[in-house]
Amino acid sequence: MRIHFCILILFCMANHLSAENGHRLWLRADTNANAQVTTNQQSPIVAVAVKELQKQWQGTPVQLKIAKTKETQALGNDGFTIAGNPQTGVTVTALTDRGLLYGAYHLLRLQATAAIAGNINITEIPSYQVRILNHWDNLDRSIERGYAGRSLWEWEKLPDEISPRYEEYARANASIGINGAVLNNVNANPKILTGEYLVKVKALADVFRPYGLKVICRSISQRPRHWADCLTPTRSIRRCGNGGKEK
Repeated sequence: MRIHFCILILFCMANHLSAENGHRLWLRADTNANAQVTTNQQSPIVAVAVKELQKQWQGTPVQLKIAKTKETQALGNDGFTIAGNPQTGVTVTALTDRGLLYGAYHLLRLQATAAIAGNINITEIPSYQVRILNHWDNLDRSIERGYAGRSLWEWEKLPDEISPRYEEYARANASIGINGAVLNNVNANPKILTGEYLVKVKALADVFRPYGLKVICRSISQRPRHWADCLTPTRSIRRCGNGGKEK
């Protein structure tokens, strides 16, 4: 009987572990909180902020407010204020929708770390306007100096197939204030700027945009002629990927 009980416990634990793949990172609060969230403006970025709070915020109603005042101008595009009380209501104020998104994630972080004890009066202004993740990924999905598998970007499937991991990636970045991603290696392959690949880059940008995440592609090369050849229609397309030499 005891052996059967132990097997049952192990089976339940295995099911629980298999359900958690780690993709949510620190955003693992209850996803059915049904919090009351209002906003004075609408945009795709604001919609993400509202959705995150509705699913995870376990306190009193939250108001998201975009305002153009002397105080919010000082916050810049990505700053925000959080004021109120978890018993009476909380207001997140910002100059832009990106500021509201970062403020929403900050509020959830306070909840996750049990850092809300009474009245809230927070002002956050990023020290840097550009906060990026710098990928060294190649178009064949290998990674220069990479030791953790292949690139996240499935170029061969884009733009027709959009992996759910792309939105998880954007969400993870936005939740800690990152606002840009360099997609390709510093030793850039010029094909990234051809029409074939720009369509793929756009597909990623469309997923990232509601999370305030900008796409950046490197275009540095020590061989300008190689770039010119690769970006010239018809005949030069044959030269891309062949060191700038005719096949």
